[in-house]
Amino acid sequence: MSKYAPHSQSANNPRATASTVCQKCLGTGHFTYQCKGSRPYVSRPSRTQMLENPKLLAKLKAEGKPSVEVPEEFKSKSGTANRILEAKEKERAKSQDKGEGSSKKRKRYVSVKIRLVIIRLVIRFRQ
Repeated sequence: MSKYAPHSQSANNPRATASTVCQKCLGTGHFTYQCKGSRPYVSRPSRTQMLENPKLLAKLKAEGKPSVEVPEEFKSKSGTANRILEAKEKERAKSQDKGEGSSKKRKRYVSVKIRLVIIRLVIRFRQ
């Protein structure tokens, strides 16, 4: 018998210990596939709520986990989209004042076959 092969007792009949935690009901002493209980609702704070809560933020910093400081513009919930739109409108106004938008015209792509047809028609009408 190989020393790497699983033993017959543990492979056929696994036993849950007192420290085994069920992932479904969060109880101890049984595996998830043996669970007959219902899944409890566990509410967890979102990442935004964690960053806004000073107690949790201090706890994260104490643990040494890197945190992201929330910029001032995102702390106020009203007006973020309006500020972005106003900035875009100002950029458009500046570009129109310079004449960039009106002076540039897109050139149309005309294939070689169409050009030949147009040239033949022009020659035919001139004769």
